[in-house]
Amino acid sequence: MNSLSFQIRASCLFGALVLSALAQAKVESVVILPQGQNLVSHGAQAVSNPGLHALITSPKGSRQVYLFDGVEGQRFDRVTDPGHKAVSRDGKRYAYSVFVGTDVILVLDGKEIARAPANGSLNPFPSPLFGFSPSGRRFWYVTAAEAGGVHKLVVDGVASDPTNGITQAPLFSPDESRYVAMFTKHGEQRGSLLMVDGKNVGFQGDRPQFSPDGKSVLTIGHAPDTDVLLINGKQASRAPLIHSVHMSTGGLNFLVISGSRGTPGVFLGAGGKKIPGSDCDSIDKVVFSPEGKRYAALCTVGGSKKFALIDGKRGQLYDQIEELQFTADSAKVIYLARSYSAGGQFLVVDEDESDGYQAIQLVMGAGKRIGYIAQASGQPNASVVVDGKATSVRGASYLGFSPDGSHYGFNGFAGGFLSLYLDGVEQKGVNVYETNFNDGQNKPRFRFSHDGKYAAHFGSVNGDTSKQGLVINGKLVDPMTALYCLPYFTPDGNHIIYFRFIPGGGYEVMVDGKAVEKITSIPNLQTPYEMGADGVFTFIAIADGAAKRYRITPDGSTSIASMLASSGTSARMRL
Repeated sequence: MNSLSFQIRASCLFGALVLSALAQAKVESVVILPQGQNLVSHGAQAVSNPGLHALITSPKGSRQVYLFDGVEGQRFDRVTDPGHKAVSRDGKRYAYSVFVGTDVILVLDGKEIARAPANGSLNPFPSPLFGFSPSGRRFWYVTAAEAGGVHKLVVDGVASDPTNGITQAPLFSPDESRYVAMFTKHGEQRGSLLMVDGKNVGFQGDRPQFSPDGKSVLTIGHAPDTDVLLINGKQASRAPLIHSVHMSTGGLNFLVISGSRGTPGVFLGAGGKKIPGSDCDSIDKVVFSPEGKRYAALCTVGGSKKFALIDGKRGQLYDQIEELQFTADSAKVIYLARSYSAGGQFLVVDEDESDGYQAIQLVMGAGKRIGYIAQASGQPNASVVVDGKATSVRGASYLGFSPDGSHYGFNGFAGGFLSLYLDGVEQKGVNVYETNFNDGQNKPRFRFSHDGKYAAHFGSVNGDTSKQGLVINGKLVDPMTALYCLPYFTPDGNHIIYFRFIPGGGYEVMVDGKAVEKITSIPNLQTPYEMGADGVFTFIAIADGAAKRYRITPDGSTSIASMLASSGTSARMRL
């Protein structure tokens, strides 16, 4: 069957939903901007990730409207500022402020929730203006000035005690059931006051944060000669200077403390006691293991020397330490260290050093998998080291693990071409090429399925560079002149979706080797496409002159296995 018979031309009324009646996939599209060519250059736009929901302005007669996923809001005269708009992190909610006549209105999810007279060209709603909690479940804004210069913080429609200004955006507890904010009050000379869940609790220090369980609010209070850690307003610890508080989900609690206000230097304190060996000029970072039972601190001594303090044990001194972290299973601490005197960079795993190299690129995998590419000075070959096993390859690059950690791959030069290596084994005759879209210098030129069963890329096989296209597990399954970007696998590993270049212009959207949609181009947004956990592939593209958001759902009538079978190839990796 001609692949063009699968192409769909979405013809719809403005903002309407289009469903294609295709056997192999369901394609939904909605117009998010009628003049698609204006999408990238548009100043008043916001695109969420996940979901790729779009909030964009569009002309409407002599005025303007905001479009959210193509649905019009009310008309307005002009935006207050390109930054006065927000889409929640999950992409399901949105807010903006605009000028309407002599007023400024605040709109949430398509409904006006506040209005105030404009002050000339200035927005009467003060900064910080409005925003969503991290999940998007809660929305807050600061009211315009009332009589006496009073402002209130409104969270989900409930106004706080009166203030004369909110000095920072509200901070929400981990489960978002509670919030804190700092505010000012006329006549008070001591600084900002603390608000907890909309109530003025007075002077309780600054730098508020919640405990990991969300039950306690921690602040640092200040007196002329001492700092006080306050937990829900009650004194917990005193020290000449408390610089920061660090708490883990596993019950580890630390303070970064100065022992004297007149003497430089800090140390870690826990339970009213000093952690031995933690004295240093500064503590630059404290990180916890994923299960919260272990810790590592990055310390500076002697003005510039660095060491890692791991579970109370002091490591070696280096000139630089970067990427201090735990493995995903919490078993090991890893960092990159550089010694100028030794003339190299080292990977340090639980204080066990690798050999010294000119440069190291570290890659972490699922569980406890560790990999890196190391280049020695003056050597043509690089060492690819994964879980302690080294492979010497010329021009090694783009090391990456499959999402489940079962396999790894990288590129290296063999026979004058960039080849693919899987689990350290060269795939003979398999060459890897760049896609049209620059995925970034440090990102792989290939992609694994989530279960690690398949590896896909743009390239050629059997040494025949005259034929190129989509390659899966070393087999050319779809010859083509160009591939826009790396293909995407559905989470179950059964389907693959990609953009196939059409000679003469445009792209076909392919599902398991079958064309399901034709588009003109993909806008140069930061994240124009994504694969959802539900297996729905979402992307923004230009088609029929409009910017559209597409959702593609494979229906099971095709699969990667059937695609490989129809092309006469095997699905087995050559490892």
